[in-house]
Amino acid sequence: MKKQTLGHQSNHVTKSERVENLWKKLIRQETDLSDETIAWMTKRIRLLTEYMAYGCALIAYRKQNGEFYMARATLVYYETCFHRKYDIERIQRHVVYWDIEQQGWRTFQIENFLEWKPMI
Repeated sequence: MKKQTLGHQSNHVTKSERVENLWKKLIRQETDLSDETIAWMTKRIRLLTEYMAYGCALIAYRKQNGEFYMARATLVYYETCFHRKYDIERIQRHVVYWDIEQQGWRTFQIENFLEWKPMI
């Protein structure tokens, strides 16, 4: 993976690291979760979005009203529907996905993410 530099830093930071660091800040602002839990969440969300580009996943998260929700989700149709490639840097507070059962695009807030697993 090619590393990109941030202008003022001598370190090389990958796109994934940049995104995960942004998500960590956002989750920290909205929750009182530990740094370890937040780091785990951001890594799992990144892996989820990478997986959904080519497959289907079962996602568990809390809706805004606090209700538990489980979705069968994918991003396979993203480029066709939105006429651009999926870019994790566009994820600010919400992760978009195609809900296979509801047959529509949905989102969840990153701080409400619980877990995911591949659907085989």
